[in-house]
Amino acid sequence: MLPLASLDVLVVDCQTTGATPAHGVVLEIGWAVTRAAPPEGGPPDVRQIESHWITLPAGHRVPGPVRRLTGFDPAQVSETLAASEAWQRLRSVLSGGAVSGGPISGGPVPTAIHFAQFELGFLRDWALQYEPTAPFPLDVVCVHAIACRLFPDLPRRSIRALAGFLGHSLELERRSRGHVEATAFIWNKLALELRERGVESWEQLQHWLSSARPTRPKKRRYPLPSATRRALPDQPGVYRFLRSNGDVLYVGKAASLRKRVASHFTAGVNTTERALEMLTQVHEIRATPTATALEAALLENEEIKSIDPPYNIQLLDGDRNTWFFDRGLDSVAASADESHRRGPLPSTYSVRAVRALRALASGDAPSALLRARALSTIERWAPDELVFGEGYQRFAERHGLRGAGPAEIDRQLSRAARELLATGVEEAPAGDEASSARPDSWDPERVLRHLERGLAHGHQLLQRARWLCLLHDSNIVFREGSSERSRLLSIRAGSLIDARDAPADAALERLTYRSLAERQAAFDRARYDRLRTLTSELKRVLRDGGSARIQIGRSRWLEAPALRDGLRWI
Repeated sequence: MLPLASLDVLVVDCQTTGATPAHGVVLEIGWAVTRAAPPEGGPPDVRQIESHWITLPAGHRVPGPVRRLTGFDPAQVSETLAASEAWQRLRSVLSGGAVSGGPISGGPVPTAIHFAQFELGFLRDWALQYEPTAPFPLDVVCVHAIACRLFPDLPRRSIRALAGFLGHSLELERRSRGHVEATAFIWNKLALELRERGVESWEQLQHWLSSARPTRPKKRRYPLPSATRRALPDQPGVYRFLRSNGDVLYVGKAASLRKRVASHFTAGVNTTERALEMLTQVHEIRATPTATALEAALLENEEIKSIDPPYNIQLLDGDRNTWFFDRGLDSVAASADESHRRGPLPSTYSVRAVRALRALASGDAPSALLRARALSTIERWAPDELVFGEGYQRFAERHGLRGAGPAEIDRQLSRAARELLATGVEEAPAGDEASSARPDSWDPERVLRHLERGLAHGHQLLQRARWLCLLHDSNIVFREGSSERSRLLSIRAGSLIDARDAPADAALERLTYRSLAERQAAFDRARYDRLRTLTSELKRVLRDGGSARIQIGRSRWLEAPALRDGLRWI
C-alpha cells in the first residue's frame, strides 16, 4: 500500500449545463495528476493539467445562469472537443504508462473530485457511451466529504471556501482548470491532515470515509479569532478581509470599525451563502481609521477600484466608461464633444427610458423595441401593445403629457420627473424588476409604475451629471451629525487632494476656473464613481443632522438650505 504522500492521484472537474445527464451535458472538463507533498516537506507535485470546452449537441442551449457562472460565451470559444475525444484523452492519461514516482495504470485509478456525487454521474454516462463493456476506470473519493469530517465546524466547505481557507486563490468564475488546480491544492493539504490522524494510505482513507460519519457542529467556527475583531477601534475607517496567503477578499467602510466587522460574524440566520463562503476564508483583518465616515466611504471606493476584491460587487460593474449624449438623447459618445454635452452618465442605458418616453410623447408608434426601452426591459419581454397602450395612457393623463414641440415635451417630462422625485417614486419590490418580467406578467398598472421609475431615474442621472461637474473642482466643509469637528475636503480635477480639519474662519483659496467643456473632457469612470460616492455621503450627512457647505467656481458657496434642497434631485 503506497502512502498518500507517494500516491499519484487523478483530479477531475466538470462544468455542466444541468444537474444530471438527464437534464444537461458536460460543458467543460479538466484534469491533472497530483502527488501530495512528502512528509519531510517540499512542494506538492501537480502535472499533466488539461482543460477543454466540450462540443455541445446540436440545438443544445446553455442556460443563462450557467453562462454567467462559467463565463461561457460561444462567440469567444473557438476550440472545442467532442465528448468522445475528451473521454479518450482522459483515458490516455490513465493508461499512458509510468508517471513520476509510480504508475497510473492497471485497475481503477485513485481519483479526487470535489463534489464527487455530481461529477460521477456525467463521467459514468460517458463511460457507458464510449466503453460500455469496460469496467469504470476511476476509484473516486469525494474531497468535500473528507473536508466535512476534518473540518466539521467550518461555515462552508465549497471548493472556493475550502481553497481560500487553506490559502489558495480561486477566481469566482467557475472554470475547470481553476477548479482542478484548487482541488489538487486542497487534496495536498488534506493528505497532511489525514496523516496526522493515522490515515496514510488510499485503502485506509476509503475505510475512514465509510466509518467516520461527519458530525453536526453546534456552532460555526470562523478562522479569524474573535479577539482580533474585538480589538478594532470604535471609530470610522476602512477594513480589509484577507486570506491566509495575503489576498484581499473584501474591502468595507464603517462608522465604527469594531461594530461593523462584528456584524459580519454575528448576523446569524441572515448571513447569506456568499458571505459564509467569504468568512470561511478570512484569516486576517487590516484596518485604516479615518477622521469621519464620509472619508471612510471615499477611501473604500478607491481601494475597491485599485484592488478589485472578489467579494465586492456594489462598486464594480461591467461598464468602466462614462458616456455623453446629444441634446435630444439620440446619440451617445464615450467622450464629450461639441454635439455630446449631456453627461457624464454611467452607461449607454442610463437615459434609454427618458428617450423612449420622449419619442412616444412626440407621436412615434409604440413598437416592441420602443415599449421595451420605455420599460427598461428586453424586447422579447415587452408587454403587448394593448396592455402597454393602456398603461402609457394612464401615465400621460396622470402627468399632463399633451404632446407638442420637442422643447415643450422636454419641459413636461422634466416637470413630471421632479414631481415623482419630490413625492418619492415607488421603488421596485423584490421580484418585480422590469428586466425579469415575462410578457404575460404585465398589466397596465405595472406598466405605469415602470414608466414612472424609468423617467425619474433617467432625469435624476441627468441632474447628477451637472452636479458632478460642479464638484469636479470644489472645497467642501462638512460636519458629521454626531461630531463637533468640521472637516475640509479639497477636490481638484475630480480627485481628493487634501483632507484636514477645517480652519475656523474657513478662509480658502480661490478655485481655478475650468469651463464645463474642460471638466467634462476630464471625466473618466474613476472620477465619476468617486464624486458619486461623495454626493451620497453628503446627502447622508445632511439627513443625519450634520452640516455642509461647498465652494464652487472661483468663490461661490452653496449653503444650506439651498444645498439640501438641491441634493434632493440628484
